[in-house]
Amino acid sequence: MTEIIPYPSPNYAERLPGSSIKYLILHYTACNLEMSLKILTDNNSSNPVSAHYVIDEAGCIYQLVDEVYQAWHAGVSFWKNREKLNTWSIGIELVNPGHGPNCSPFPSLQMESLLGLSKKITARHQIPAYHVLGHSDIAPGRKIDPGEHFDWAWLAQNGIGVYPPLKVDVEAEVPDVMTIQVLLQDIGYRIPLSGILDSYTINVIKAFQMHFMPDSVDGRLTKALGSRLNQVKQAYTL
Repeated sequence: MTEIIPYPSPNYAERLPGSSIKYLILHYTACNLEMSLKILTDNNSSNPVSAHYVIDEAGCIYQLVDEVYQAWHAGVSFWKNREKLNTWSIGIELVNPGHGPNCSPFPSLQMESLLGLSKKITARHQIPAYHVLGHSDIAPGRKIDPGEHFDWAWLAQNGIGVYPPLKVDVEAEVPDVMTIQVLLQDIGYRIPLSGILDSYTINVIKAFQMHFMPDSVDGRLTKALGSRLNQVKQAYTL
């Protein structure tokens, strides 16, 4: 695995009593390496942030926070019955411009380093594959990273995360809103069972689509969405 370069950040805290590391959360920085490291180590900011690791486009890995501590990468977040996921997780930032006119693929060297590091982290803390998540999964509507350009399928094919093959049930009907909300909740997303296609529900659908249907991030209720939700639910409960 690529050598890890120490780059300490003062932005960390003790993990809360009774917590343990159960999740690996992936992000993009939305800026270049220099600015990323500056932001993630600035303790004079009104909203200081950090991550345990940063990986640049060439695959170089920087460690900012020791895994024994919580880094401040998740913010207001939740998955299943847990919230405030900083205390339950390891956060990795990938240097990438993210969305917008300057968006670009995640380079192969960067992805290879991410894969190697993730294998070490998940083995060390016994993090299950279905607990490898994106920031958008745990903070839908508020965050959209690592986005639809991130190659979740490749990562899962190489042993990190869950990404079942995409198969559409041609005989399926378009699911109603309540069915969609129940499936999203079963997978782990925090979503009220209102039966109403409100803006929050649409944001959660988009978060799911960014992870599992990257070619269809539109928030629409379709046969393909229903099929994909059932596939992922089954994979997450095996």
